[in-house]
Amino acid sequence: MEIIKEKISGEELFDRYLNGDKDAFENLVALYENELFLFINGIVHDYHEAKHLMIEAFASLALKGAQFAGKSSLKTYLFTIGKNLASKYLKKRRSEQHISYEEVIEPLVDHGNTPESFMLISENKQYLQKAMAALTEDYRVVLMLLYFEDMSYAEAGDVMNKTIKQISDLAYRAKLSLKNKLEQSGFSRS
Repeated sequence: MEIIKEKISGEELFDRYLNGDKDAFENLVALYENELFLFINGIVHDYHEAKHLMIEAFASLALKGAQFAGKSSLKTYLFTIGKNLASKYLKKRRSEQHISYEEVIEPLVDHGNTPESFMLISENKQYLQKAMAALTEDYRVVLMLLYFEDMSYAEAGDVMNKTIKQISDLAYRAKLSLKNKLEQSGFSRS
């Protein structure tokens, strides 16, 4: 496989893949895998399941790629797939109505050289992570899309199936809730 070093959009890589270039899909995965993993993991809070769901999202894109109509960016389309898979996973997990020891302890364990361990380096990041985890799923997702994934309100709306106005209102309430949770945990801006 030849890794493309020039800056090519996800849409162009996907077009190449649909036209038979198998290396283009590998480059597409390399382009989005870290961001997609962090996004999904922020929803499910399970490192291994997030990896599995990320792979499933890419597989769905590869298998059902012809359904991508270009009404949004490819990244938005892929993140929508990831969000839907993560939501489905959470619903299934909630319906099982039991919590294993691993689910309680796993978030507290240092995974070594993982994205989570880098996120926990400073105390402020720990406060932020705990406050984000305490938010409702919609609040957490909208903040992750807008501020961690740098999506526009329109793109976030596409992922969450909401209007720009709904995203704006949701983001406002999410920021207030996050600020409240940070203050409750003892976080200060000093």
